[in-house]
Amino acid sequence: MKNRWLLNIGLALLVGALVALAIYRPGTKKPEPGTPLTNLTPDGVQRIRLQRPGQPEIDLEKTGDDWRMTAPRVARANGFRLAELTRLASFPVKVRFPAVAAELSQYGLDHPLATVFLNDAEIRFGGMHPLNNALYALHDNQVQLIPAGALRTAIAPLTDLFSTSLLEDKTKILALQLPGFSLKQNDQGAWVRTPEIKQLGSDRINQFVDEWRYARALSVAAYSGKAAAEQVVITVADGAKPRTIKLGVLTRKPEFVLVRYDEKLEYHFPAEIGTSLMQLQPDDAPPANRATPAAP
Repeated sequence: MKNRWLLNIGLALLVGALVALAIYRPGTKKPEPGTPLTNLTPDGVQRIRLQRPGQPEIDLEKTGDDWRMTAPRVARANGFRLAELTRLASFPVKVRFPAVAAELSQYGLDHPLATVFLNDAEIRFGGMHPLNNALYALHDNQVQLIPAGALRTAIAPLTDLFSTSLLEDKTKILALQLPGFSLKQNDQGAWVRTPEIKQLGSDRINQFVDEWRYARALSVAAYSGKAAAEQVVITVADGAKPRTIKLGVLTRKPEFVLVRYDEKLEYHFPAEIGTSLMQLQPDDAPPANRATPAAP
């Protein structure tokens, strides 16, 4: 019995040693993490310029935490998309070699798919590596291999770079004028619906206002010029003076489409979100009249 017990301990120790050997592999160097593509950090990027063959140049600028497009049109920019571009600055690169002008065509860098400027740092995107999911890029007179996914935002349609938020971040809504009713804060800061609904609680109204405040579209496009069937006016705080944002309801079905006239942009939502934004009823209202809750 004692010998068997000792044998079991010996086998356990042997298995443990083999596992440790497989994990730590003594004498094997850890793979090098690579060095950053540029000498910039993502937070240090304040300007972005995109050049794509046959398309207008896109210019973007950062003010505080927010990005804005300045060309080919002025618009709020999609911060998530631009974060993908700024991360290019610190992409780890393991393979790089000096660029030779006569050889750039071998890597698709003589006619790049896109050229991105992060501040003044130029990055050209060339062709795919034949054996792995990597892309040739040219920066600082060096050919470098970077993950192919880095190209996604660099070649994205212009409309993908528009912010999908209907209202600016941190917007404070003061009043809403919708077809059939309005909402306004009284002197005590409480919301009042006109015409009044006795059963409508303050929590339900606050939820409704937040649905407008945080509304995020599935897609954004340039205004088509279509006439609006209904109007919505939102009054927001803008420094010492209130400011009005005028919206047009272009369609309610099969999708809910709003146009912001000041931006000349259309915001496209699912139809059920439109129902939620255009109706304000008590939570216990009959199903036919109750607004559908907005998607998170």
